[in-house]
Amino acid sequence: MKALILVHYAGQAACMTTNDNKGILDICRKNNIALIEDAAHAFPAKYGNKYIGSFGIATCFSFYANKTITTGEGGMLVTDDERIYNRVKVMRLHGINRDIWNRFTDKKASWEYDVVAAGFKYNMPDINAAIGIAQLEKAEYFRMQRQRCAELYMSQLSALPMIDLPKCTGPFENHAWHIFPIIIKPMSAVTRNNFIKLMAEAGIGTSVHYKPLHRMTYYKERYNLIPEDFPNTEKIWAGTVSLPIYPELSDEQINYICKKIKDILIKK
Repeated sequence: MKALILVHYAGQAACMTTNDNKGILDICRKNNIALIEDAAHAFPAKYGNKYIGSFGIATCFSFYANKTITTGEGGMLVTDDERIYNRVKVMRLHGINRDIWNRFTDKKASWEYDVVAAGFKYNMPDINAAIGIAQLEKAEYFRMQRQRCAELYMSQLSALPMIDLPKCTGPFENHAWHIFPIIIKPMSAVTRNNFIKLMAEAGIGTSVHYKPLHRMTYYKERYNLIPEDFPNTEKIWAGTVSLPIYPELSDEQINYICKKIKDILIKK
């Protein structure tokens, strides 16, 4: 069976299903393609009335320090396929065929175990898991605060013709708002790189999500990739920059950020 890995970018769910069966999941089902969701940005995002993580055969979430909830490092895989579940349990800890916790807590458990596959060391430490449980209780509060930030950006920057703002294809409350990427158009008074420099001088940190793979040394050299073969990607990449967005960002700070953006982008 072939598989498609789908990325839910920036916190917004991709188009999964439609009434005319042209959603990504619709297409996968029609062509017998397994769908694996990369939801590193998309917790707790929804598509329609269903949470991301309940569509494909497996979904991967990231709990890195800058994600919507964190365990410091690590992540989570969810699936309703028992074969995948059993395989992942074996592969996450050295390929051992026994549940390690059970071996040391069950009084009737035997010491005997076997390595049945060339596994990895991917299990999450208990301390990190405890942090994650505490974060999980606040996940919707965190999401609501990031939505507040996004709405302020939208209202204050929507009149600027030299930038493109994120397009929200569903209700704002379905969006996880992990990052807030804008695209600076060529008509702007400054380039993207100069914009980042001037924002930093104003005490505002920004980032770029993401540098295209064809510009990365490994992929460029291994597959002989050149920028001219990716004109649409290059066009977007040239202006892409992400603004600060996190729950503790205050309205006053966003007002300051938006003022500086206008000062930089609008020619006096």
